Amino acid sequence: MSRTRGKNMLPTNTPPTKGSRVRTRAAVVGLSLSMALLTGCGGEGGTESAGGGGKATGKPVASGPAYQGAALPGYARKAAWSLPTDNPELGVLDLGEVLLFARDASGAYLTDASVDGEPDDVNRVLFASDDAEKLTLEFRDARTGAVTKTLGVTAQSVEGVTWKDGAPAVAVGTSATKESDGLTQEETTTSAILYSVDGTKLGETSGYEFGHIVSGYAVTAADGAVTLTPIGGGTARTVPCNGDDDAECDFDAETGIASGDQTHAPVIAGGYYPGFEAAGKYDYDPSDVTLNDLATGKQIWSSAKAGIPKGVVLDDEGQPKSRTIQVVEVTDGKALVAWQKDLGLSPTTQVYAWYDLASGALTASYEGGELVVRSADGELAALDKSEFDTGFDGTAVWRTADGTRLWAQEEGENALDPIRFSGNGKVLYGSTDDGDLAVDVMTRKVLAKDLTAVPDVNTRTGYGYLATEDGFFVFAPA
Repeated sequence: MSRTRGKNMLPTNTPPTKGSRVRTRAAVVGLSLSMALLTGCGGEGGTESAGGGGKATGKPVASGPAYQGAALPGYARKAAWSLPTDNPELGVLDLGEVLLFARDASGAYLTDASVDGEPDDVNRVLFASDDAEKLTLEFRDARTGAVTKTLGVTAQSVEGVTWKDGAPAVAVGTSATKESDGLTQEETTTSAILYSVDGTKLGETSGYEFGHIVSGYAVTAADGAVTLTPIGGGTARTVPCNGDDDAECDFDAETGIASGDQTHAPVIAGGYYPGFEAAGKYDYDPSDVTLNDLATGKQIWSSAKAGIPKGVVLDDEGQPKSRTIQVVEVTDGKALVAWQKDLGLSPTTQVYAWYDLASGALTASYEGGELVVRSADGELAALDKSEFDTGFDGTAVWRTADGTRLWAQEEGENALDPIRFSGNGKVLYGSTDDGDLAVDVMTRKVLAKDLTAVPDVNTRTGYGYLATEDGFFVFAPA
C-alpha cells in the first residue's frame, strides 16, 4: 500500500498529492472529483439513504466523545454528534446533507488526502494513492451522524464533484496501464464512476482529470478551446471563444473558472455556460463575456449589451477603461457580475452588478473588494486579504444583494483577515497578528479570541464540524 502524503499520485492526468496541510479556509462549495471502480453492490448493512428535503434521516449516531474545547460562537455549546478519533486531519467530504468518510481494509478512518491543484479553501479530495486499494465509503447524515449508506469500492482516488443542477456527487477513480511491446509506447488510461449522495451509480467516464467534472459534464480544455461533454450522453457544448487569430480560452480546474483573456466566468453555473468575445491577447476590440443556456445553446446575456454599472471608470468613448469582467454567480435567474472599476493591478476595487437574465435589466450595483469570503447562504461578504498583500488594513462586511455595508475596520485596529462565517452567518471568524478570533457580524463585538480551531461549515445545513486529537465533532447552528 502506498499512501504517504506528499509522494502519492492520483491516476494519470491528475495532479500529484502534496504535503500534509491543516486547512484553515474550508468553505464548502460544489465539489469536484476523480475516478474509481466499484467492486461490490455496496450498502449491505447500511440504512436507507438520506432523502434530502432538509430533514435528518436514519438512526442518530451512538454517543461519541464529548467536546471539551472552547465555545465556538455561532454554534451550540454541545456537539450534535461526534466520532472517536485522535486524528486532527481526519478525511471528510461535505456533500450537502451528507458527510462522507472512508475506511481502509483494516476499518480505520482515512486521513484527508491533499493534492496539487486542490484549492486551499475547499476540500475536494478524500483519498489518493499510487495503487488501487479497497475502501469502504461511509455516508453519514450531516445533522445526526447516522450512517445512511456504505459502499465498497476499489479506488486510487475519491473526490467530490457535482452532478446535474450542481447536486453534490462522488467520483471514485482508477487507472490502467498498457505496457510497451517494444514498439508502441506505454499507455495509461483513467476512468471514473460517479455516485450520488445516497450511493446510487450516476454514470461513468473515461479520460478523467482532476477537477474536470462539473454539473455532470466532463470539461476539457485543449488548443484554446473549452468543451463540455455530458456524462451518459446528450448534447456537448463548446464554450464560444471569438476574436482575432490568437483568440484562446482556458479552464482552471482549481477554481472551476473558464476564461477568455480578460473575461472570466464559472464554466457551468445555474444551467448556463459562458462565452468570450475578443478573447485574444492582442485583440483590441472590447473583451466581453456571455451566458448561454446549457440546454439549448442559446445566448441569454452579454456584457456587451448590458448596462454599465455606476462607478465603472469610462474612456473617451463612454466604454469601461478596464475590460476585466467576471461573472461571479448565477442563481434564481439572476447573474452577479464584477466589473473592474479602473485599470490597475489585482486586487483592485470592483463594481458588482446584479442583472435579471430574463429582461437583461441592471437591478442593483455597488463597489466592493475583489477578494471576498462569503457566508454559506451567499447573503454576506467580507473583504479578504490577498496572499501577498502587505498593506491590508482590515476587513469590511456587506450585504451582497445591494452592497449595504454593515461595518468596516477603522484605523488603529488589528487587521482582521477573515477565514469564514459561521453556518448561520451571525459570526465572522478571522485571524489577526495576535491569533484567531470570532466577531459578531452585526456589531463587530469580539465574541472569542485565542481560538485554536475554526469549524468548517456544512453549507446545506449550517452545521459546523472539526476534527481534533480528541475526536470529530459536529455542531448545530446556535
